[in-house]
Amino acid sequence: MGNFTVDILTPAKVIAKDLPAESLLVPTVKGQINVLVDHTHIVSKLETGMVSVFGGANDADKFFSVSTGVCKVLENKIIILTNTSEEKIDIELGRAKKALEYSENMLSGSESLSEDDFIKYTRKIERAKLRIQMASFKG
Repeated sequence: MGNFTVDILTPAKVIAKDLPAESLLVPTVKGQINVLVDHTHIVSKLETGMVSVFGGANDADKFFSVSTGVCKVLENKIIILTNTSEEKIDIELGRAKKALEYSENMLSGSESLSEDDFIKYTRKIERAKLRIQMASFKG
């Protein structure tokens, strides 16, 4: 078993609960952080990116997409609260490519979009590109 546990939660569902880990890479707005056992306590804002959970010798490595949210490290429990998340094995490449194409098309008419819609489609493009990259990732 790993040295600490990881929970990844969205408003819609629990993506991972008590996932054992020896090491964790988390994308934050200030850059990627590497969490190891007995890491100092922190709360950090997430950036859209890939969370890498390294399980060690006895547990498989797992990879998750995350978008805006927060990561809390407290003792040997890491909680990631994110707007959206998906495990790498659940990503459908075709669906991600369609989402990218749709969002790019919506932005192409950006002069008629509200500021909120512009931000929404920009974030959707970021997520779609991440999901396409992760689907191709061999980790």
